[in-house]
Amino acid sequence: MVNQIEPLISSSPIIWAPTTIEEAIERKKEFGSEAEFVSGSTLLQLQWKNGRKVPKNIISLEQIPTLKQIQIDEDKRILSIGASTLLSSYKTDPNLKDFTVICEALQSIAAPAVRNRGTIGGNIMGGVGDLIPLFLALKAKLLFHDERETYLVDFWNWLQHSQKKTAALLSAIQLTSDLDRTNSYSFYKKIGRRETFTAAILTVAGRISWDEDGVIEEANLALGGGDNQPLLLENTAYHLIGKKGDVLDWKGVYTSILSEISPAEDAFVSANYRRKVAANLMVAALQREFTSIGCGEGDTDEI
Repeated sequence: MVNQIEPLISSSPIIWAPTTIEEAIERKKEFGSEAEFVSGSTLLQLQWKNGRKVPKNIISLEQIPTLKQIQIDEDKRILSIGASTLLSSYKTDPNLKDFTVICEALQSIAAPAVRNRGTIGGNIMGGVGDLIPLFLALKAKLLFHDERETYLVDFWNWLQHSQKKTAALLSAIQLTSDLDRTNSYSFYKKIGRRETFTAAILTVAGRISWDEDGVIEEANLALGGGDNQPLLLENTAYHLIGKKGDVLDWKGVYTSILSEISPAEDAFVSANYRRKVAANLMVAALQREFTSIGCGEGDTDEI
């Protein structure tokens, strides 16, 4: 049964609190564009305060237990993170403790009070969340539900085709469960103006895997965070795949990153500064894993 909370004043929205995914979808079907799914709503509250129209009906997902589950399917090697999982879940959920890079990312987002309310699904559904580069690098898939079907989509394809604007309900983020396997390396770096709970200047992430001979088989590098549009650096990946990490042309990798990204610019931070920061962070993270030899003087700019 769906609980209904009547508004205190006539201009306030009606809040619906379904207890199953099916009930939530039924409410969305009933009210259409006059309803919106919410969970932690930390980002939505800021958007509403800044002028975004508040819907007449709010469909709260907080009472749906299945959206808060983190599960590992050992046979299929899949880690499934419920969309309503709190950002602070890295402190309490035993299924996340072995996924170091995810825990590091969650700890860097917002202030503790926000992490206790904000959700992982909400962070990525907004389109600019700090988790987006990480999930792009980890080749995440998104599990959606609508009134007709349940379907799985590639995260990068979803971002590119603006499917985030549809009325479907995101129930889970799916990742491979062998993220920390031998012969692979993942990293996540966020740069803010002051402390970790401030808005990001940019966020970068990556995942590299190689074969028994040390030849790189797969490379995923991503950028986003703050006002930056999410980007998967596909051209730069070609500089890495098929080569051994200890003989990479770091200057070529650095130059490729600079040429491939077009970060946002504001009154405080220029696009050129963001571009150089991103390239330095990515190259430094890769070098630490693959070689103890530096780029050499002049190979990268100073941040």
